[in-house]
Amino acid sequence: MIQAIYKKNAGKFLFSLIPVVIVGIMAPMRSYIMQLLIDSRDYRELLEKCLIAVGFSIGVFFFEWLSRKSQTVVVRELEKDLRNQLMRKLFSVSADQFEKKGTAYYLSKFTTDIRIILDDGVNNIYGMLMQLVFLIVAVIYLLCAEPFILLIVAAVSAVQFGVPNVLKKKIASSRKEYTEAVEVYLDGVKNDLGGHKVIRTFDAVKQILGKQEGLSDFVSRKNEYASRTLYWAQTLASFVNNGAFLIVLGSCMLFVAADRITVGEVVAITNMMNFVLTPCKMLAGGMIQLKAMEKVKAELEALLAQVSENDNKEKIEEDIQEICLDNVVQRISDGFSLNHLTLAFEKGRKYAIVGKSGSGKSSVIKLLTEYGPAYTGRVLVNGRELSKLNRESIMHVSPVCYQQTYIFNDTVFNNVALYQDYSRDEVVEALQKAGVYNVIRKLPKGVEEEILENGKNFSGGELQRIALARIFLRKKAAAFLDEITSGLDNATAYEIEKRLLEEDMTIISITHRYSKALMQKYDEIIVMDAGRIVERGSFDELMAKEEEFFHLYKILSE
Repeated sequence: MIQAIYKKNAGKFLFSLIPVVIVGIMAPMRSYIMQLLIDSRDYRELLEKCLIAVGFSIGVFFFEWLSRKSQTVVVRELEKDLRNQLMRKLFSVSADQFEKKGTAYYLSKFTTDIRIILDDGVNNIYGMLMQLVFLIVAVIYLLCAEPFILLIVAAVSAVQFGVPNVLKKKIASSRKEYTEAVEVYLDGVKNDLGGHKVIRTFDAVKQILGKQEGLSDFVSRKNEYASRTLYWAQTLASFVNNGAFLIVLGSCMLFVAADRITVGEVVAITNMMNFVLTPCKMLAGGMIQLKAMEKVKAELEALLAQVSENDNKEKIEEDIQEICLDNVVQRISDGFSLNHLTLAFEKGRKYAIVGKSGSGKSSVIKLLTEYGPAYTGRVLVNGRELSKLNRESIMHVSPVCYQQTYIFNDTVFNNVALYQDYSRDEVVEALQKAGVYNVIRKLPKGVEEEILENGKNFSGGELQRIALARIFLRKKAAAFLDEITSGLDNATAYEIEKRLLEEDMTIISITHRYSKALMQKYDEIIVMDAGRIVERGSFDELMAKEEEFFHLYKILSE
């Protein structure tokens, strides 16, 4: 996938190399310009050489500017494509695949990893190419000026080039450790910022700050270790470079004494020497950076190449008529399983799934709409086996509304329509059905009012109803509801469930609300315990039996 992105931008990349090569040729030639100026024989010749130097400097300036500009364009396009491809991939994998990694992991891919690929990869290649051209031009000049000096420079350069390679594996490993540490740090910051109010309410600021200082210290030390390892390689190369300069300068002075070269050539040669030694050092360091970047690139490549569980699965396009579970067993974790579930959900009917916390209520909806552990038995959706279906398509025709409300920083309209092609009247109607339009219409901008970060300018109940309006807007034939009234007051919760149960649609609802008026609106109540169905029937039937549901109702009803 990353290679495809590179290929897409290959034309821009190759074009951007032209000014890089030109600068690579011109920059070392400044040493030759210095030679001409120093060795000028009279004032007239010096003036001519000065004019040449001015024109040459203007040319270098122009091509350096063009080089930087074209590189910036290429890096911009690559960064945009990498981010876009990564976002597309994350929205194409199943919910189960996505949740196997924490949000901090993906954030680090969008930030740290992509930055490493661009800096240590693309920008590094530009730098290495320029250094290579520097080296070639300098070698040609030294070969023409004094071959013996070239031999001295080449011998020292070989040592300088080899020294950093001793540490390259350690550098690659330390960079990887640093990126992993950043993931841990981001995850900690995300969690603690998310609990900002709770932390302050329970006077845990000191403890949380202490934890964050520990995490920050951990990341900083990993960065220090990575930097220190790289600096060792750079310092060793610099030591060799300084020694080489003294050796070459001494040799040049001997050749001046022997009248084999001029003073101007000494200046040019010593400057050209830097265009041999420095490129060798930079090329060695660049190769280390490329090597270190490969691990990060490979991990991102693997993520982009990940095959979705949705791929090559048949999609549900029509309304769901019936869902049948026949002796279904699914091991959720070491201590919990769905055990021998047999039931049917029919079109247009209303189903409530109830039970104590941890009884397996949410696991039933996850079985039907998300990928997870393999199951045995049969699950048929409109007569087709669930394991062969694209479960994301099930959510498209039968949306899932979760208890955790997803609200983002945008207008009420966009939060309901989710940028899809709905009219204002349709959104208003959905908000009315959700019982929140009377609040919205009183706002200065109505449905165009912006919901601030974390929905802080709306109450929890209002946000829940705005999210619920999404289901009313789409007018689907069925919906899965996972404790959507959790955390709301009884009156608000009653009103929301009542409105939903009045809709002409199939409802499969996990609920902890045991209001008699609501319970009697469900065609069937399914009672779960320890992953099993222990009772099922209408409200009146279950109350008459005076078993599991009866006791739950007595404890939890209003």
